[in-house]
Amino acid sequence: MNAALATLPILVTLGLLAARVRALYAALAALATAVVVTLTSFRHPAGELFRAELHMLPTIVELAAILFGGILLSELMSRTGTQKRLGDWIGGSAGTAARAVLLVQLGVTPFAESLTGFGIGVVVAIPLLRQLGLSAPKAAVVGLLGLVTVPWGSLAPGSLVAAELGGVGFQELGINSALLSAPVFLIAGAAALVVSFGPRRALAAAGELVLAAGTLWLTVWAVDYFIGMPLAGVLGGITTVVVLLLVSRLGGSAAVAAARTPLGRALLPYAFLVAGLLVSRLALGLAGIEEGWWAVLAGPAGWLLLTAALTPGLLGTDGAVLPPATSATFGRWWQVTLTTVVFLALGTLLAASGMSRALADAGAALGSGYLLLAPWIGAVGGFLAGSNTGANAMFASSQAATAQLLHYPAAQLVAVQNVSAALASGGAVARVVLAAQLAENAPGPSGPAGTEVPSGGVAVLTETATAEKVDTTYVLRTVLTVHGLIFLVLGVIAVLWR
Repeated sequence: MNAALATLPILVTLGLLAARVRALYAALAALATAVVVTLTSFRHPAGELFRAELHMLPTIVELAAILFGGILLSELMSRTGTQKRLGDWIGGSAGTAARAVLLVQLGVTPFAESLTGFGIGVVVAIPLLRQLGLSAPKAAVVGLLGLVTVPWGSLAPGSLVAAELGGVGFQELGINSALLSAPVFLIAGAAALVVSFGPRRALAAAGELVLAAGTLWLTVWAVDYFIGMPLAGVLGGITTVVVLLLVSRLGGSAAVAAARTPLGRALLPYAFLVAGLLVSRLALGLAGIEEGWWAVLAGPAGWLLLTAALTPGLLGTDGAVLPPATSATFGRWWQVTLTTVVFLALGTLLAASGMSRALADAGAALGSGYLLLAPWIGAVGGFLAGSNTGANAMFASSQAATAQLLHYPAAQLVAVQNVSAALASGGAVARVVLAAQLAENAPGPSGPAGTEVPSGGVAVLTETATAEKVDTTYVLRTVLTVHGLIFLVLGVIAVLWR
């Protein structure tokens, strides 16, 4: 009975979203449902629930700052023409349209997300995909499908939580998560090609897909195995970019076009952000600070805001671009942030009240059939919390306990939890709303609609050159469909992986 009641907030969320209710209203309705269920059935002490929500305050502030800084940085890069230069360079260097999309989706996005986390990979990727010629809805979908290395996002704190709560080794979890990610990379990459170019052109680019996904997977696994988990996603993304560019250079199709697009200062904001994050992580580690307000200030939130504020100077442009960019950012930021906060509050309430544990315990009664369900449990946490860390906090311990009851290796089932929760967090409603906002705002290559426009030497179909509205329902439905296929595959792997 408790398990059935615990599903109500989830069903309310999915039902309202399917009915095309705005994400914010769906989140508020789900939160209200969870509050009613908690008060009437789970009867958890109100003081403990309040303390659990209050404990999330630094996280809420951090997420709000990250969202504002990420949108503002994207706005500035677009207004100064920097995104166009980067898009031209990637298009010219990749040599083919399919390779360019894969380079952004399985190279640039994993690198950015693994380094900073919190969905910042889409902040970097979506404007580049628009510049390559994808329509705004397609760019939003492909950008979200690039969030495939979230287990290693922000140098893997979410996976660390899973390892600690699940009672498994951190490096062992990394290796198992890497092994499980092979179908994630392949299916997400294939879906991105189909969305971008259609089934026929996607099939023609199968070799490019295998190369990109294989490089990312092999590098992530090798780093996890020989070095450790935190740097696996970062090095995997960099290696994938290098390999794809090397293939293009050996083919001789991109050198001239790429050479005509000077980068120079265009990369300075990203370089400043990366350097600042690495230095601050080192300083926080030496000081023994892992959470709290100092961690928020010296983490992605603080550095994104500082980078955005300094971007006009780093790019050598007029500082007058900052006020209008800030005003435009605020207009798009508040609703994304409010939706994110409500869903985070919902995820915290589900965990603190015991509803998440009730769902997992009910699943354990299925016996071996639970293994097919395990990825979906992780996915529910990732989807609702919008965070791998939050989802693992909800379900990692119960997944490990269930594994012991089923005489199944806990390290493997916690890895299933980790990978599925991480992937689903990339399709969370707040992420979708952010992706839609970025895609609507980012300009595509200039040119009449329906023409082939050269982007740095690569002909990419430009469906429209004007601002486009993005149907968030289409984006969410497409991403969740791809994720659902992956979860089915992960469930089958879990059954066979004994």
